[in-house]
Amino acid sequence: MTIAMNNSHLKQLQQLIVEIESLFPLDYSNRVNRLFWKLQEQLKYFEKLPQDIVNRLQIIWGYRGYSMESHFAKQKNYQSFDFYPKYKKLMRFDTLFLRKVMGKKKYSKVIFVGSGALPLSLKLLRLNIQKVGYDISKEALNLAKKAIPKDRFGRNIIYKEGNFFDLNLNEKRPIIIYIAGLIRGKEVGLKRFVKQLPKGSLMVVRTVANDSRGFLYEKIEKQSLYRIGELKEFIPIKSSGVTNGMIVIKI
Repeated sequence: MTIAMNNSHLKQLQQLIVEIESLFPLDYSNRVNRLFWKLQEQLKYFEKLPQDIVNRLQIIWGYRGYSMESHFAKQKNYQSFDFYPKYKKLMRFDTLFLRKVMGKKKYSKVIFVGSGALPLSLKLLRLNIQKVGYDISKEALNLAKKAIPKDRFGRNIIYKEGNFFDLNLNEKRPIIIYIAGLIRGKEVGLKRFVKQLPKGSLMVVRTVANDSRGFLYEKIEKQSLYRIGELKEFIPIKSSGVTNGMIVIKI
């Protein structure tokens, strides 16, 4: 069902956005949680969103992400994140996918970006990947260090704080960049970052459907990616249950 086919859904969506905007600054209350779940349900009716709606969603989700991060950082409890129980299934799917990809061609490095990749990195270190890196916020970085065991695998993880678009890679051989975090509104930085990647590299973006951030991955993130002219090919990979699949960008 598209926007043109049913304007009543668009009206309901706009009303929900207005209600959420009226609650700024957002907190992590049951009321706010319910509104975001309703918002996610409404977005299922749309194949594409008007740009003004996309802009407003980016703003309210920015506030939403900050409220979640602040809430759990204060508790020092990484496992309280609402998507944590899905990590084991995500790890299995992601591991099988990346093992298949890396079996075809030797990549010198895999860099994992975003808090969604934390458990995955630990799992893949056991596959003898040469190097794993992080580039995430200070709050998420602190939570990551608490969440990942300090065993011989955990000690090999390289933690980096800051915007991964600002990384100076200096890589000569193809690498894989695995993004498990929000990229909306960062097209300019992503374009600049892509230019650093050696030819033959892959950028992998997971699209998550069954968590409270799913609507952004499904309705905003892919729209952002498709506006980047330097990227050559998109390969949608569908999975069952936990994720909606992945977008693989060949550089």
